[in-house]
Amino acid sequence: MTQKTIAERTWRIPNRMTALADLAKEVFEWMADLPLSSRAKYSAGLAVEEMVSNAIKYGYDDEREHEIVVHVLANHDRLEITFEDDGHPFDPTGHPKPDLERIVESRRIGGLGIELVRRICEKMVYERVGDRNRLVLHIRRFEAHDTQLLSLPLGTPS
Repeated sequence: MTQKTIAERTWRIPNRMTALADLAKEVFEWMADLPLSSRAKYSAGLAVEEMVSNAIKYGYDDEREHEIVVHVLANHDRLEITFEDDGHPFDPTGHPKPDLERIVESRRIGGLGIELVRRICEKMVYERVGDRNRLVLHIRRFEAHDTQLLSLPLGTPS
């Protein structure tokens, strides 16, 4: 069965954090009037910020400008977000799950982005195509009344 496309858009940005801030704002503004729950919009925005941030921070060894492509497609039952970049090969689907208890105890910032994205997605598919990383995320569209919370089990306090 072919899914009906509700809306889609592609952004091309340089690998700079200032460009990511502008992208995040544009993605949220673009999704504002789409028939999506606030949870789906938040999940998509979080995924864009986390995955592009990782590409910018860790994908390149040089100071040259590289292009990162983000494509968002909203259809009847899901959002598909595709990320493409020419950074170092990196497969977030094979990234080890973080030790949440250790992160909480250490009080360090960071280390949870990929895990959060993994938990909000129904599916993550990575492939290396030539010299490019290609990651596709599937996020359920959700109904407006869907209020299921994202749980992060942190173990029992000592």
